[in-house]
Amino acid sequence: MLHINKKHQNYRSKYDSDEFFNNQIWRVNDVADYLRCSVKHIYNLTYRREIPFVKKGKLLFFIPTEIHNWILEGDLNEKHYSA
Repeated sequence: MLHINKKHQNYRSKYDSDEFFNNQIWRVNDVADYLRCSVKHIYNLTYRREIPFVKKGKLLFFIPTEIHNWILEGDLNEKHYSA
C-alpha cells in the first residue's frame, strides 16, 4: 500500500487538476513539488541537462507538458519491460 503523507496529499490534488496544467510555465519549486523531490535535485538535473528547461538570464522555467513527456520517455538507455 502506498503511503502518502499529508504534505504530499495536498500536492497531489493540486497537480492532478487540469487547472494546474493550464499554467503555461512552472518554476523550480513547482517541478520539485510535482516530482516530489528537492529543489536541489531539480537544479542538479538542469545542470546535467537531463530535464527540459528554458533559461532566461538567471531564471529557470519549465513547460508542464514537456516535464510530463520527459517522465513518460523514461531513461532511453534502459530497457522497458511490460508485464
